[in-house]
Amino acid sequence: MSDNPGTSSTKTPLDAAQKIVAELRGMAPEHQALALKFSMETLGLQLPATAGASHVSAAFPAPAPQEPTPPVGSVGHSTDIKAFTSLKAPKSDQQFTAVVAYFYQFEAPPEQRKEFIDVETMKNAARLAGRKQAPQWKFTLQNAKNAGYLDATGDGKFKLSSVGENLVAISLPGNAGVGGSSGKGRKRRTNKAPKKPTKKMASKRSAKGD
Repeated sequence: MSDNPGTSSTKTPLDAAQKIVAELRGMAPEHQALALKFSMETLGLQLPATAGASHVSAAFPAPAPQEPTPPVGSVGHSTDIKAFTSLKAPKSDQQFTAVVAYFYQFEAPPEQRKEFIDVETMKNAARLAGRKQAPQWKFTLQNAKNAGYLDATGDGKFKLSSVGENLVAISLPGNAGVGGSSGKGRKRRTNKAPKKPTKKMASKRSAKGD
């Protein structure tokens, strides 16, 4: 109830609804429903199923659905597969499958996004990215799965794994080094310490000195 009854006639249903929402916000859903039920019973009201639905939706529109966002720590974004591939610079066809799966799950325009990739996806992505086609994409996808970049879902479809997400979001571009590298390994240089003379060698040297 208002402290000033003379001003109650100037209130609109929207004003009252906003106050009700403010009071109920933060409560558990079941408590909100219970509070509304008690209020309507006290006022002797029954709300028809369709009455005022358009006014309520206009006053309190539903929040817009949120699009999936890339994992935390990802660097660099592009809605173009060619630019994104150039940005991430995969060093092998296996890494390229992870880049493609990541792009279509997180970076592509909403109408182009997909949860899974397959041979046709890879062929089209390689063409759009200006990348040489693999001899057999089905084997490349399987090898990428064996490397941990993808998870197989059946029917020749693959989904980006957590390892693949981290590879694309964090490791690339750079020396990811988690399998599938197309470069040849470099030999490590080791500085060998000079051999210490043994007792036998020392005795030979002393004999020569004599």
